[in-house]
Amino acid sequence: MVRPAIPDVITIVASAYFQPIADLLDKLLSRPIAKPGPAGVGEHENGYSAALVVLLIAVLESYTSRVRIMRKSEISGDMNTPALLSKLFPALPTKDELVEVCLVRNVVAHNHVWHLDVSDFHNAGAPTIANPRELGFKPNQNYDVVVDVTTRTTRLLRLNISPTSVDRTDVWKVFDVTWRTLKHMNATNFSDTPLGGSTVIFRGKRREFADLLQELKNGIADGSP
Repeated sequence: MVRPAIPDVITIVASAYFQPIADLLDKLLSRPIAKPGPAGVGEHENGYSAALVVLLIAVLESYTSRVRIMRKSEISGDMNTPALLSKLFPALPTKDELVEVCLVRNVVAHNHVWHLDVSDFHNAGAPTIANPRELGFKPNQNYDVVVDVTTRTTRLLRLNISPTSVDRTDVWKVFDVTWRTLKHMNATNFSDTPLGGSTVIFRGKRREFADLLQELKNGIADGSP
């Protein structure tokens, strides 16, 4: 019997998410940016954008799970992803941004509901009747610090915090923060956060996963496929 080339495996999904993300991004960018309506930005824009936000943070949390194992002697207690990465990587340049992108993932994954008045949408927009906390949801402990309930956005990155308003601009911001975080983790210790094998097929061509950031940025700038 031939012995495996490596003696042990840490089972993380991590880079296996890259190709599904590329496929979803291609679908998202196949249509122009939708004009917001009473119900949000529309099923195509919102559905693909929300899915991408969830998967991008899943990538980050998957690599973070590996770090938890590799550096478990440095960890005490139950810490969420932004708090843990801030502790283990003191020079991390995305600490505050991480809090916001992880919050937005929670918002769409758990559908933190806003109750909006759209009776005169074309003249008055959609004023808030009740926010998630008032409706009984229990959002992140930093919610009141991170979220501007008047604009329904986060304070730093201006991420949409109403689930049906999440669009490709939010995806770009989440992607950017996630990738800069992973690159810093990788540069600090490749063994803890290996980013090798990060190529994907996008629109029939093999591309580096990081190149999709520019594709997304272009799709926001011209608003078309």
